[in-house]
Amino acid sequence: MTSSAQHNHCGVARRTFLQRVAASAVAMLASRGQSLADVQVTAPPAGQPSANQPDRRLLKRLVFVSHPYAWETQFIGQTEALAQPRWGGFTGGELVEMERRVSRRWPEEVSQCGPETALVINGFSPDHAARIKADGPLGTIWEAGRKHLGDRCLITADSPGEAYGRKIVEQLRERGYAFDPGTLVGEGWGQSFEGCLPRWAGGVAAAIGMTGGIPMRYEMTFPDAPFAMTGRFVDRLRIGQTDVYLYLLASREGRPLGIFFPGVIRDSEPQRFAQLCLDPEKVEFTTKRAEPYAIQPQGKRLAVPLNIDGRGDPIYVWSKGLAADAFQKALAAAEIIEAA
Repeated sequence: MTSSAQHNHCGVARRTFLQRVAASAVAMLASRGQSLADVQVTAPPAGQPSANQPDRRLLKRLVFVSHPYAWETQFIGQTEALAQPRWGGFTGGELVEMERRVSRRWPEEVSQCGPETALVINGFSPDHAARIKADGPLGTIWEAGRKHLGDRCLITADSPGEAYGRKIVEQLRERGYAFDPGTLVGEGWGQSFEGCLPRWAGGVAAAIGMTGGIPMRYEMTFPDAPFAMTGRFVDRLRIGQTDVYLYLLASREGRPLGIFFPGVIRDSEPQRFAQLCLDPEKVEFTTKRAEPYAIQPQGKRLAVPLNIDGRGDPIYVWSKGLAADAFQKALAAAEIIEAA
């Protein structure tokens, strides 16, 4: 497909910066005889209370921000590297500037959070303080959280999974906060859209018991897919009463595309699929690197794996001649199934 040739940088699969950071954090802790599960949530300084302190404080909204400022953080002190090609045919400087179009929104949005909102920042490593003090951008959202939310702002470093979510629950309860998993509204920010954000957020949602998960607010995220970076967000749709969401986009050329992500990821979760019922000739599939991905049709049924980076290649669905409304209707009618 044309967009694949335009955006596939060297056609070589590689780990993203976020995956390398996660791996280095695991290695560092292993050298200390620790695991990421041992790392504690960092609280604001003692004596900094929440702006709103009724006897029992009910949280109604949880904003989860994964690995904020990933590209900008990577280039701290490496000005010369900004001019070099890095990912998807973009230079480091271009990636940082595109990321900033999103990251500039975070502190402003934090300042608008009400007294029933908590902010959880999923950091890069256990040593948050060093990163914040190193003139890096992480301090921007952290300071905004401390200023406007007080002890409703947490920063963490942990491996993804339900244990991570349980630690967050414990920390919030220790600070006197309560919530109803059935009504708590989740919202995912950060990066990447196809990987760390849904992966970490899904484990948190599973631990809390949020049946609708923590869906991503696309304009507050940054993707890995080059064609998504230059494309346009269209809509987010929940698939029935499941925890799965369909994210609809349009490429720079106006071509409709979409991707499915679960909002809840349990530790022992089986492989799941979004089963589409449509003419196989009317769609095609790619990875985030715009590499073709083959799905064998069963008649007019196509099972699209609900992959997340780190648990398989995330799969984008592209229209081949379907108008945007027909494409959206076909994908929105997906049935969520488990592997046989």
